[in-house]
Amino acid sequence: MHTYLDISPWEAALGTRIKVNGIDGADFVYIPKGIQSGERIKIQGRGYKDSKGGRGDLVAEIRIMVPKKPSEEEIKLYEKLRELSKNMQMK
Repeated sequence: MHTYLDISPWEAALGTRIKVNGIDGADFVYIPKGIQSGERIKIQGRGYKDSKGGRGDLVAEIRIMVPKKPSEEEIKLYEKLRELSKNMQMK
């Protein structure tokens, strides 16, 4: 089974625990810091049942989402982050 997990840039950068909805309800999974869009997390035993009565895995693909209409404060924070990142790349 495959699903998507939409997370914020700060959750991707810092790591988080997030709720994933599966067949039998929700589970919380750990998202490691530094995860990239398109990476996948496997949640064992939470997919569809197989022909032997066992369970497959649920695969969650990460999608990092940014605000469509960021507030002025968010824009300032993103600009600050951009400047910090430029300084880090020069070192």
